Amino acid sequence: MNDPLHNDDLLRERIQRYLQEQTGQAVEIGALKRFAVGFSWRTYLVPVSGLKDMPETRELILRLGPDYGLFAPYSAMPEWLAMRSLEGSEVPLPKAYWAGDDPSLFGAPFLFGERMAGAAVVPWVPAGTPPLDEGYRRSLGAQFIDALAALHRVDWRHKPIAAMGEGIDTTNAALRNVAYWEQRIAQWAMRPYPAADWAVRWLKEHCPVAPRVSIVHGDYRTGNFLEENGRITAILDWELVHLGDPHEDLGWASLPMYMGGSKFISRLCEPEWFYERYSEKAGFEVSMDSVRYYRAFSLLKLAATHMAAARCFEEGRFNDMRMPAMGSQIGTCLRQLEKTIEAKP
Repeated sequence: MNDPLHNDDLLRERIQRYLQEQTGQAVEIGALKRFAVGFSWRTYLVPVSGLKDMPETRELILRLGPDYGLFAPYSAMPEWLAMRSLEGSEVPLPKAYWAGDDPSLFGAPFLFGERMAGAAVVPWVPAGTPPLDEGYRRSLGAQFIDALAALHRVDWRHKPIAAMGEGIDTTNAALRNVAYWEQRIAQWAMRPYPAADWAVRWLKEHCPVAPRVSIVHGDYRTGNFLEENGRITAILDWELVHLGDPHEDLGWASLPMYMGGSKFISRLCEPEWFYERYSEKAGFEVSMDSVRYYRAFSLLKLAATHMAAARCFEEGRFNDMRMPAMGSQIGTCLRQLEKTIEAKP
């Protein structure tokens, strides 16, 4: 089969040729390992040997965005620009090596990055799961907060990601974001959702002014970082990165879906401590009105993601049975969104 997305031997040959061209070295590629995680980008472990000054095999991560994925069509550029812009910052993340959107190379947009040590702490746990050890939770929670604050402090205007910032300012960041996800709902929804339409109108009418325009991760939560021996080694999954109001990441991280049945934000942080420490580290006072706004917005975004999953499955682009299960959660998200909007500030 002459398709690298469905032929690992061909993909391996293409990777070897590409890395040889990029490095000018006679590298060898070992057997690829595909990670069976995620609903969007395909992720491979790529063993590479023959690099100068590195006698041992080095492992890279290759991410491919196929045209049948959840958020297709994809571009590797936002993630690439963000990761390059954050090099040397206080945000722990993998080094990005090469990226591109030309599907003729590997069958899809691609990004090669560094493999980082550690494992993910998942937000979804079975009922009755014991809480995280107190010392471990607090230590990891402090790092989780500090990394987010460091992200939002980065002066991006002279970094590669500035290419994504044309026309954005503190007064229109929220509106631009809502409009983007309104378009995604129009693209993905398979039937009308009056609650989503009502929420979009409310969000447009109540847009807050951002304290600054920051790099926003877009999916900042437990499950999207690696930790080893109690230390966060890398923040992962930058595919939804954009420029916007830093309160957006606060609203997303504090969704009840990521509390794992606990009272802690992302299973890690007491809410009061989370906002207090973040304010101190980020250098501005958190607006709880803005957090509430972005929690509502995040529920709309989550509902839209479930709409995308349902359409992806119905159109036969992805046969993972988790897709229709996600589709069944659209109503739950919209009901929670309504409660969030109607809650007293």
